[in-house]
Amino acid sequence: MATKAHPWSQGEREAALRRCPLFACWPEVRIAELAAIARAEFYPRGAEIFAHDPERREAFVIASGEVEVSRGSAAGKKFVLGINGAPQILAIVRLLADPPIRYDYRAYEDSVLLHLPADGLAAILDAEPILWRDVALLMCTRHGDSLRLLGDHNLGSLDQRMAATLVDLARIHGIAGGQGIELGLRLPQEQLGAMLGVTRQSVNKLLRGFEAAGLIAIDYNRITIRDPAALDAIAEGGD
Repeated sequence: MATKAHPWSQGEREAALRRCPLFACWPEVRIAELAAIARAEFYPRGAEIFAHDPERREAFVIASGEVEVSRGSAAGKKFVLGINGAPQILAIVRLLADPPIRYDYRAYEDSVLLHLPADGLAAILDAEPILWRDVALLMCTRHGDSLRLLGDHNLGSLDQRMAATLVDLARIHGIAGGQGIELGLRLPQEQLGAMLGVTRQSVNKLLRGFEAAGLIAIDYNRITIRDPAALDAIAEGGD
């Protein structure tokens, strides 16, 4: 699918960047410099982010919408690592001159992204080296999340992995309501299967079990978490 430039002013780009946790404490002058090199683009649902140049060295901030991060196996199997929303920054690993791992990024919903050329971002960081600390802390946090995800996937039961996935999605996308915490995104069972590495049928059986136990409610492709504490306990390996 085609993407198109999104005509945002300098001020609009600055405002979007300030909402990103990585840049929340940056000096105004550095935010202005960052906004000056940022490029806003609109991606319709399903569009691949780096479709024409998979190796392009750019990070991007999700100004609106949601982005799926995935990898494919040699056998062609897709494994979804996560679904991220505004105002997170993704592809920060592309600051490295030779990224060791290539991830696939796709618009999960209609999205506007602020692209940040890696060389320009690195130059701004080099001008005020203390800001590299924020990048290092972010990457350490994500490395820890990756190790936890890998451990859950290899060591946890399917019940634990499903519970942990729902807990993580609720933390990122949850909307509190009268019936519980609604996951604020469409979540087809095929998508959950890709996140867990199992079939849609396995996902359906497990979700129906969670629903029968009163842990969640399902309405088409929407899930509401009714008992977050119980899901936490299952994710941690409790009864």
